[in-house]
Amino acid sequence: GPVTGSAAAAPTRQAGLPPAAWVATLFFVAAETMVFAGLLFFFLAYRLWSPVWPPLGEPRLPLGVTVVNTAILLVSGFAMRHAVRLARAGAGPAARRALVTTAALGWAFLAVQGSEWVRLLHWGLTAVGSPYGGIVYVLLGGHGVHVLAAVVWLLAVAPAGRRPLPPAHRLEACALYWYFVCALWLAIFAVVYLA
Repeated sequence: GPVTGSAAAAPTRQAGLPPAAWVATLFFVAAETMVFAGLLFFFLAYRLWSPVWPPLGEPRLPLGVTVVNTAILLVSGFAMRHAVRLARAGAGPAARRALVTTAALGWAFLAVQGSEWVRLLHWGLTAVGSPYGGIVYVLLGGHGVHVLAAVVWLLAVAPAGRRPLPPAHRLEACALYWYFVCALWLAIFAVVYLA
């Protein structure tokens, strides 16, 4: 006979197929990767066509503090991986602490990045003053927005108190996005700061 009640209302996922949240996040990450790849290609082309670098009148980007900030974001990626492992093992409180640590590291990265933007503005680098300033702020600002979204998402899946963690597939989708913002920053750092 027909299926009734909650079984009819909640279709089950076929075994072996990835969860819909993870697949949707993967498609979003792929789309964003293409957008940032185009921006990084534009930056590299501009770099190669410029006779001096940085362009005349533009300040050098701060390398030392950015290396430290890059390390902060990379440590957050390891903290996220640790949180996922703990969640899979059923260690809810420890997983929650690891998630909060991950979010705190992401927030620290944003705070350092924001202070650097203020310094760059003080040194005369503006988004509208030159193509160099424009593309630098688009890349750094775009990445910053993604990190902020990752922090918000992470705090949403790490409930406070004694409430249980969400299902593993929701946490793994969030982790995929977190790994994306970490990998994206490595690409931006290599092209914008080191190239």
